[in-house]
Amino acid sequence: MANCPTQTTSPTRKGFTPHKYSAFTLIELLVVIAIIAILAAILFPVFAQAREKARQATCVSNNKQFLLAVLMYAQDHDETLPLGSYLFPGQVTAVTWQDLVEPYAKVGAGSELRVGAPAARKEVTFWICPSIGNNGYPKAPGDPDPGPFPATFYSRALSYMNNSNYMPTAHRNNLARGWFAGTPSPLARLEAPAQVVLVTEGLGYIGNTGGDDWNGCAGRETDYPDLGGGPILGRPENYCAGRYRHSGGGVYALADGHVKWFKSPQTSWRAASTTGVAWRKSLAPNAQAWFRED
Repeated sequence: MANCPTQTTSPTRKGFTPHKYSAFTLIELLVVIAIIAILAAILFPVFAQAREKARQATCVSNNKQFLLAVLMYAQDHDETLPLGSYLFPGQVTAVTWQDLVEPYAKVGAGSELRVGAPAARKEVTFWICPSIGNNGYPKAPGDPDPGPFPATFYSRALSYMNNSNYMPTAHRNNLARGWFAGTPSPLARLEAPAQVVLVTEGLGYIGNTGGDDWNGCAGRETDYPDLGGGPILGRPENYCAGRYRHSGGGVYALADGHVKWFKSPQTSWRAASTTGVAWRKSLAPNAQAWFRED
């Protein structure tokens, strides 16, 4: 019997290439993971900053709209600004400047009945700063945290505060909080409207502030009557810590109708501002805007 040749390889069809299997080595896999981690570390802060810029843009838009509402109110009331708030005998909840400009803004502003909180507000989105829960503020050694503020007074819809130097409050005596005493200011009284704050950021404790960051942002603001009896309206910590809401600064609505972001002091949330928005012009003449022109 003739010897037959032995076939040692499988026949290959014409045009067919045998499949070759390959895989990542452990080193290659670790390199890929490291690259992804580095990219994530670089990009995530960028995404966070972009989101915050979007929130800041929304905040600027809100400020612009309610600032126009305030100025329209003034035009209809002998060019006089509205009260910051008032609560007289017989009233259950306070009437605020948000309520007074509601006919012009038409966003559904209103008070909310809450035990122990006569100034609580309905949480209408328009009146809530989109970054209110994202407050971060610089602390120097020994700095306390702001507050604590009574939970019964907290309302996110008070995240924007009026400047009570020009939009004061009027409250019944038994609250012992008729603190920003005075009458609303006529627009003609303002010497430089483009540098006078009407509305600013706050922590949501109460809706009024005097803007006093000159006295350590603690205790009672100066130059106002002290009637005693519990937390005062416009407690300075509310403003001093709130002014860092947007990337180390805050959005301010100014009396000439424009809205602007200003950087806040970076050494401490209790530091006095002398170059951005300051408390009083006489104390910080080189600032860009003031709560008081005296």
